[in-house]
Amino acid sequence: MPRHAPIETLYRAQFTRLVGFARTKGAGPEEAEEIVQDAFARLARYGAREKIRNDIAFLRTIIVNLIRDRYRSRAASPPHVDYDEMDHDPASPSPGPESAYGVKQALQLTLADLDALPALTKEVFVRYRLKGETYEQIARACEVTIAVVRRHLRDAMIFLVKQRGQREDG
Repeated sequence: MPRHAPIETLYRAQFTRLVGFARTKGAGPEEAEEIVQDAFARLARYGAREKIRNDIAFLRTIIVNLIRDRYRSRAASPPHVDYDEMDHDPASPSPGPESAYGVKQALQLTLADLDALPALTKEVFVRYRLKGETYEQIARACEVTIAVVRRHLRDAMIFLVKQRGQREDG
């Protein structure tokens, strides 16, 4: 994109790509579009476009900052409670018996699925997903290459997702 391209041309050419970028940074679909529009508005208000060397990098920086600002404002403000519509019996913070049983059953099935994995695949998966170890740490501990670690993680994920899908499909 030429450096002095009108903002409208830049908007048409890059809007979809920048919305995708905003989504990868944690914005929801509608929120991402709003953020990108706001970023272009800020670019237009910035005025001295001659100072901007890379419009896209500048817009991406604005988008990241807008997402951070929204996250901070949500974290700082307490949740809205409409007392007029509130039930007289507030919801319990603990799950009901049916929900607790369902969660317990799902956990047992997942543990059974993990036990069905080959030993090395299970070890790699547990070290990565549950213990938070890096690929390098796992490779050293299991005396394999990083490529083998990745393959076992992939195999574990495919197997576990397939098992869960089969249960949900009936």
